Amino acid sequence: MLQIRQIWEKWIGGDGSRKRVRWVFAAGIAGMALILLSEFWPEQNKKPESAAQEPVWDSGEYAEALEKKLLSLVTNIQGVGEARVWVTLESGAELIYAREEVKNTDTTQDYGEDGVKSLREKDNSEQKLILVEGVDGRQQPLIKTQREPVVQGVVVVCQGARDMTVVERVTDAVTCALGISSGRVCVTQLQG
Repeated sequence: MLQIRQIWEKWIGGDGSRKRVRWVFAAGIAGMALILLSEFWPEQNKKPESAAQEPVWDSGEYAEALEKKLLSLVTNIQGVGEARVWVTLESGAELIYAREEVKNTDTTQDYGEDGVKSLREKDNSEQKLILVEGVDGRQQPLIKTQREPVVQGVVVVCQGARDMTVVERVTDAVTCALGISSGRVCVTQLQG
């Protein structure tokens, strides 16, 4: 450590103008060393994931999550008692991809001998998917949005289904929570 300090003091020493040049040079070397060392430090910011990705919801996972939420909702309704919920899906998640649209309009004007003007327009439009580089380095379409799976029906089996007021409350709660018609909800008595 003493040798480095002696070399440093010898190198920095000298007249004023030389001393400034040496300081600037030393600062430049230190900056390059920091840049070089930064390659070995772990990244603080996580790289953004590719915009092209797999659907967030698998149909089975989505139905299971809905069943748990509905079970929690239904069992908190007065008079329901013990309950079980089953959700069926009409379709899986739907991905909507970002598109680029190019429109061209060609206009032609013709003048006849009698001075009458005729105008013709021709419209062309072309749509193509916007592609981004995926995690694996391949080009993949950019996902604009994802539509959740569509609920086909819900079956609620509960102890309190003998009482029509309870059946109505459960049906109202499920239809309101999912935005489906009452014809897609079945509430029936739990065996036992």
